[in-house]
Amino acid sequence: MFGVGFYAMLTVLAGLIVTAFRAPDPVFGAALKRWIEQFAVLVPRMFCALIAAGFCAKLLPAEWISGLLGEGSGFSGLIIAFLTGLLVPAGPVICFSIAAVFVKAGATPAAVITFITSWSLFGAHRLFIYELPLLGFNFARLRMVSVLPVPIIAGIAATAISLVITIEMLTGR
Repeated sequence: MFGVGFYAMLTVLAGLIVTAFRAPDPVFGAALKRWIEQFAVLVPRMFCALIAAGFCAKLLPAEWISGLLGEGSGFSGLIIAFLTGLLVPAGPVICFSIAAVFVKAGATPAAVITFITSWSLFGAHRLFIYELPLLGFNFARLRMVSVLPVPIIAGIAATAISLVITIEMLTGR
């Protein structure tokens, strides 16, 4: 039911709890208080995000997604995935839920990688809430222009790597 990542995080958590419990200062109580605060803020958001992702999964027709981002979409599929990543103004719960919907609907791995990379680099929510107010327009512009081709390059690289893997599998190497 749970993957390796879950057990790895559980191990790290156990180590942090032991470390905090053994600390000479009353770190454990402060850490527990912080956990409760974070839990109270994040769980309702994640709950809403997962419901929203579920609606996205049912409202977006699989044929439409596979047509735009599937095997026959080619380079235009990467461009659409890039633009979609730009437009998702949400955190990772929604972004990766949408990516999972894309995968189930038949999007290519390259399109999904392009989408996630675009969202990671150009998330509108981070741009307007953090980057522009804290770092200013000139920095934000420089960063965005300097990484502009990265999502498309990631999609092309994913396509090339998938092709090499497929050839190796077919030839038995």
